[in-house]
Formats: sequence, C-alpha cells, structure tokens
Amino acid sequence: MKRKSSAFFIIGICFLGLIFISFGVLRILFIKAYKLPTGAMEPTLLGSQASRNHPRKIGDHILVMKFGLNKISRGEMIVFKFPYDMKKDYIKRVVGMPGEMVLIKNKRIYINGKKLDEPWLKFGKKHWNNRYTLPGDESFRDNFGPVIVPKEGDTIKLLNDRVYINNEVIYNKKIFGLYSKEVEQEYFDLYKVSCFNEEGDLNKKEIQKNKEYIIKHDCYFVMGDNRDNSADSRFWGFLPKQYINGKPFFRYWPFERMGKIE
Repeated sequence: MKRKSSAFFIIGICFLGLIFISFGVLRILFIKAYKLPTGAMEPTLLGSQASRNHPRKIGDHILVMKFGLNKISRGEMIVFKFPYDMKKDYIKRVVGMPGEMVLIKNKRIYINGKKLDEPWLKFGKKHWNNRYTLPGDESFRDNFGPVIVPKEGDTIKLLNDRVYINNEVIYNKKIFGLYSKEVEQEYFDLYKVSCFNEEGDLNKKEIQKNKEYIIKHDCYFVMGDNRDNSADSRFWGFLPKQYINGKPFFRYWPFERMGKIE
C-alpha cells in the first residue's frame, strides 16, 4: 500500500513538474505577460501611473502573443520595443499602413484623403477634448502631416531641408512638443527610425543631407487611444516592423476587468 502511495506521489510530482515546464516553454516561446505602465491606451487599457486622486491605481495586466506577427492589420494593438530606448516596451494601435498618406486635421485622421472610421475609440473628457484643439504651428498632437508612411524598398533623401520619398517631396517644418512650444526636432527626424532601423543608438544618429537611404522594412504609423496624452508616431516617427514583438489578446488582472482584449 505504501509503495502504491509513493508511486502516486511521484507521478503527481512529475505531472506538476511537466505542467510548470510546459507553461515555462509556452511563456518563453509564445506568450508574454505585460503590465500597462501609462494611460496612453485609456480607456481601452488602463495604465498603472499613480496620481493625486488615485495614489494606488492598478493598471491592466495583459497577455501578449509573440507569434502571428507576419500579418499586421490596421486597428490592431501591438507591443514593441521603443526605438529610442530598447529597454522599454510600448503598446499602441496601428493606424497607418506602409505606403499610405496620413493626415490629422482637428484630431480626426485621414488615410489617403479619406476620413478614417475608428470604432475602437471611446472618447471621454479625459481622453478627448474637442474644445481644446492645438493648431499645427503649436503642436503636432491635433494637426499633423500629411506624411507618407515608409514601406520596404522606399528611398528617403533630405535635400534643401525637404524630405523626398521616392523622389517626391514631403514638406519640412519644425516639430513642437506635446505640451510646449519649445522646438524639439526637425520634421525630417520623423524618418530617422525608418532610415537607421536598429543600427546603433538613434539618439546619436542624424540624417545626412543629400544622402539617399533605402528603407529595409515596412513601417507603421501607431497611436495611443488616449489621443490627447500619448507619445506616439506623431512625435518620434514611424515604427519599422522588426521592432514589433507581440499582440495583446487577454487581460488577466484586475479581476473585474478580466477578459479578451479587442
């Protein structure tokens, strides 16, 4: 009898060990747990940044699929390495696809001249304020572009302070900060990530005048759902495909918000 009990105990331990090993392999190869650090995707996903009103605010904890990244579609949320700090993961929504023209006019997005329907947005006073629209000469937040989203094989060239994509000129202007009129960078810096990809520290890179760059990967224009408070493609540029490392699919914490992410 004791031998049988010992055998069952050993089998049980082996079974539990197999479960833990399988879960570990699954997590390493296919799934990653992720905690929302900021409110850039609110109200779709809640961030964990504490505030005076919510000093113990609990952000959403989600699971991210690390496969199925060959096909990226408009409207999908993606997790990616932030090009200017590879130690940070960002989560945004894909808005502009490779080769498309993106224009933002009074907070509304136009793709190739057509107004984009965005059913995933649920506007609230905290995330969308129609009474306060920033003009284009003050910030790119609410009025931006038009810009061409680079695609694989495109050529980029800076000539006479103008950006040329496949020999077609895209106007150049100053880019201003999200909350300040202080000049941050030049307009053509939006194309820096696309031109250099993962070739060293982007903070130390500069696009050289009269030099032609060939785009190695398709790029995307990504934005946060919390449009008034999101550092996204409007401010740091287009996202090359190779930076993408997952797609959110399930929220597992807090318990009251548990469920599939859409």
